[in-house]
Amino acid sequence: MSDELLGRIVAWADRQPDIRALIMTGSRAREDGSADELSDYDLEVFTTAQATYESDSGWIGELGKVWVCLQLPVREEDGYLMRLVVFEGGLKVDFGIAPVEVLADTVAGRQLNDLYERGYRVLLDKDGLAAQLVDPAYEGPLRLPPAEEEFWAAVEEFWFEAFHIPRLLQRNDLWVVKLRDWTMKQRLLEMIEWHATATKGAQHDVWHIGKRMAEWTEPEVWRRLHSTFGHFDGADSLGALHATVELYRDLATETAAAFGFVYPDELDRAVSGSFPPAADG
Repeated sequence: MSDELLGRIVAWADRQPDIRALIMTGSRAREDGSADELSDYDLEVFTTAQATYESDSGWIGELGKVWVCLQLPVREEDGYLMRLVVFEGGLKVDFGIAPVEVLADTVAGRQLNDLYERGYRVLLDKDGLAAQLVDPAYEGPLRLPPAEEEFWAAVEEFWFEAFHIPRLLQRNDLWVVKLRDWTMKQRLLEMIEWHATATKGAQHDVWHIGKRMAEWTEPEVWRRLHSTFGHFDGADSLGALHATVELYRDLATETAAAFGFVYPDELDRAVSGSFPPAADG
C-alpha cells in the first residue's frame, strides 16, 4: 500500500506543469536500514507556483482518502510550505513545498544541508536540475559543542523549572507539574544529546527529538530514563523529579568536564536541597 501511494504521488506530480522536481528525504532515503513499514514519507516538492498550494489543499484529496491534514504556513527560515498528511490506512506523508529557486540555489552552492547529507532520492526531475545535486555523505552533521553561555543558560532553565515542582505538588497542581516537567525533559534531552557527542565524538549520529534514542545513547542512560516519568499523582511525580535531576546532574557534570566548562554546583545544591525526599527515600 505504501508503494502504491508513493506511485500515485509521483504520477500526480508528473501531471502538474508547475512541479519541476520531487525529492524524498528522511529515513526512507537513507542507506543505513533505519526505515521500516512505520516510517513516514518525507517529500520535497519544487514548484513554480507555491502560492497555489498555500491557498488550496484540495490537491491532497486527489492522492488518497485523508484522515487528517496539518497545514502550516511558509517557514521564514527556508521558504518551505508544509502539509503534514495522514492518509487512510495510517500512511503519513510530510510534504515540503518550495519554490524551484530553492533547489536551484542548493545546486549552485554545491553544498547540501544536513537533511540532504543524510540521504535523498530524486523521484522526479523534469529539468535535470536535481541531477546536479552533489552526492550525499549518508551521515549526520557534525554536532559542535555549545558555547559555555548556552550550556549555562540551559542548566539554569532546567533548575528554574525543577524549583517549581515541589511547590506545585503541595498545591496538588498536577497538570502544571506535568507542564513544568516537560520543559525539564526538553532540557534533559538536550543534555543527553550533548553528552553523547561529548563522549562519542562530534560525528556520532544523534537523531531528531529523541528518535531511536535507545540506539544512540548509552544503555545506562536509557535504563535510568525509565524512572524519570511519573504517573499523574503526587508521590510518583516527586519520585520522578528526583530521578530526573539525578540523571541530569550526572550527565551535565560529565558533559561540562568534557567541554571544559564549569558546572554550577551551587545552583544545583540550592535548588535540589529544597526538595522533600522521595517517598521511598
